[in-house]
Amino acid sequence: MKRVHLAGTALAVLAAAATAGCGKAAPGTSGAAKGDAGTPARLTATTPPPAKDVDKVTWATYREVGTLDPIQAFDYPENTIQTALCESLLRQQPDGTIEPGLAAQAEHPDDHTLVLKLRDGVKFWDGKPLTAADAVFSLRRAADPKAGSFYAAVFARVRSIDQTGPMEVTIRLSKPDYWLDGELSQMPGIVVEKAYVEGKGRKFGTPQGGTMCTGAYKLADWKAGSALTVERNDGYWDAEHRAKVSRITFKGVPDDASLTSGLLTGGIDGTYPQALGSIDQLKASDKVTVTQGPAFAMDAIVISNLKGVLGDVRVRQALSMAIDREAYISTVYHGDAVLPRTLANPGMWGYGKDVFQADWDNLADPKLDVEKGKQLVQEAGATGKTLTLGMTSEVSNLNSSATAIRAAGESIGLKVQFKAVSAQNFINFFTDPKAREGIDGFPTVNYSDYADPAGLYATFVLPDGSQNYSGYKDPQTTAALDKARATADPNERAKLVAKAGDRIMEQLPWIPMAALNNVLITSSNLTGAPASFVYMGGPWANLLGGA
Repeated sequence: MKRVHLAGTALAVLAAAATAGCGKAAPGTSGAAKGDAGTPARLTATTPPPAKDVDKVTWATYREVGTLDPIQAFDYPENTIQTALCESLLRQQPDGTIEPGLAAQAEHPDDHTLVLKLRDGVKFWDGKPLTAADAVFSLRRAADPKAGSFYAAVFARVRSIDQTGPMEVTIRLSKPDYWLDGELSQMPGIVVEKAYVEGKGRKFGTPQGGTMCTGAYKLADWKAGSALTVERNDGYWDAEHRAKVSRITFKGVPDDASLTSGLLTGGIDGTYPQALGSIDQLKASDKVTVTQGPAFAMDAIVISNLKGVLGDVRVRQALSMAIDREAYISTVYHGDAVLPRTLANPGMWGYGKDVFQADWDNLADPKLDVEKGKQLVQEAGATGKTLTLGMTSEVSNLNSSATAIRAAGESIGLKVQFKAVSAQNFINFFTDPKAREGIDGFPTVNYSDYADPAGLYATFVLPDGSQNYSGYKDPQTTAALDKARATADPNERAKLVAKAGDRIMEQLPWIPMAALNNVLITSSNLTGAPASFVYMGGPWANLLGGA
């Protein structure tokens, strides 16, 4: 959902540096093995490398995949499978850094130009060579809202995308854009085969049309309503990162009981869950391995309507004050999350870490203050008004989030009602304006596409943001982010982004619930998959193998 579900855009993605916020600091891998809302778990970006190949693996996502079109990948199932099949021009690493991908070189001859030099010898699954024409086609398509792209805003500063050599693509900018490289390491930078996409037409990305990429796995079978299976691409160009599992079957498993049973009995071999009520049971089992890593993800409430009760900032602030976050983190995440001082998880700090840390240290943990919340609601004249939340009871953490918000709202004098949908249809709150009609907000576990808080902020506070469903506008925030986008120096850019983040926490266009750790669960006989958030934007499945 891009950020959708449990998320959504953009991790986006990548597992940023191994840091997690807590208390007065955001310590890294030296944290306690397990803690409460103020003590982070021990985090690691990777798991031990595999020792052998494996025949087949079954991997769970919280629902079935809806599309294999990368420009419409806007949630966890789609991103998880896209990164197994397809490749971006730049490649995200488990530690949050970005390296060459399908583009062997990415050069900035000046602050208005990006030149991408493609690798020689790369082939699509059908044997056709990767060309600059394929890359230009894919980028232009990702930049075109008429093509159905969720990522058009990423290219807002792009003036032209052209082939300037047999294996060279040049992007010219209307303004400097130091966010673009990060975006080209995620869904907007994926290259698909031009001839294949044009030949499939509207069937592209569906079970009838499939997809055509260059990755370590290729599509083998996709039965809508059942499962999607990928198989190893033996012609993969990167021999060092050859896939070690022959076949991976992806299944949608929305409920905790089925997922837990599958993991303990061997019916499911792995998953990246957003929250799982049985996590302590799984940690105690020798059947599976549970690993926690740095995340880009933030549990929050999307404010989708500013014309209703949440249009007054005092009501948004009151609702935030009334949320018992410590109880929520303990109950939903079993301590695998920390109190959010900003709407950006400290795992997103991929640059300017000292700057972001200093800003975090100067902020206070959100405090539970129901009486102050009641007072603000009364001052706003909102007592007794109705707040309508979109939700699904079929995904436990989304249901828990909605329930916590209802309790908070009722405690400060609001009436709170639910509009419930299925787990499969929850994505529609992010993609379909009609689904959001009459909805004031809905829960999400949202993410940036790459290791930068601005990668998330820009989606819901800028006027053209892909998740700015409410039409939110704030000149101070927009000015800070626009300046950051054009600032080359990482620390100066971080200062501007931190300033915007502080303002966002005052205005609350979204309301944060918790800053999460990433969680990886695998069968005890598997290893190699990254534990960080990279699985949402970079290679992960080809790193998996036998322990």
